[in-house]
Amino acid sequence: MKQNYILLSGIVLFWMACESPAGIQKSWSNPQQKTDSTKRFQKILFVALLKDDYTRKVAEDKLVNEVRPRGVASYNYLPNYTANADTGMISQKLIQDGFDGIVIMRLITMNKNSVNSPGDNSSNYNSWYGYYSSTFPLYNVPGNYSPNDLYNIQTNVYSLKENKLLWTGVTTTVNISDKKIMIDKVIAAVKQNMRDQGFIK
Repeated sequence: MKQNYILLSGIVLFWMACESPAGIQKSWSNPQQKTDSTKRFQKILFVALLKDDYTRKVAEDKLVNEVRPRGVASYNYLPNYTANADTGMISQKLIQDGFDGIVIMRLITMNKNSVNSPGDNSSNYNSWYGYYSSTFPLYNVPGNYSPNDLYNIQTNVYSLKENKLLWTGVTTTVNISDKKIMIDKVIAAVKQNMRDQGFIK
């Protein structure tokens, strides 16, 4: 009987670890943005730098579906960062193609219960390309993962026309084997926090 109880407890704990919801640790919104900022975006580029091409594609496609038909996935659009990239030229091309908003989601740390979100504290994070160019070199760095790993994922929302950060948040979630479910939980947590802050409705 005792062995059965221990086995049952282990199964319950494992299930709870796999199903634990994502939660927002830290978030910040631009004090100048008091209204539903995302509704003014007519065309949004979604970038998800989440360690491998498969997870990136899944995440970007899911984000695009949230705002269809206004969303575009970056994996077939945005060029990979190089040291010689012309920031102004890329931004101009985005504007010419009708983009006015950019959302960047990326993995920032693993296996840590709390993190400090740079948010509005670093000049590199205040513009979309400063953030993208400083973090892209870290994308696809090889690493080992287990089902109990914690992902700390940062999501930034930028206005392309104003070239400024509007919202940022850090989500913590368990690295379950099904990346699609994990990404769904992250998106749900981000949306709920934005609603709570009045950033979206």
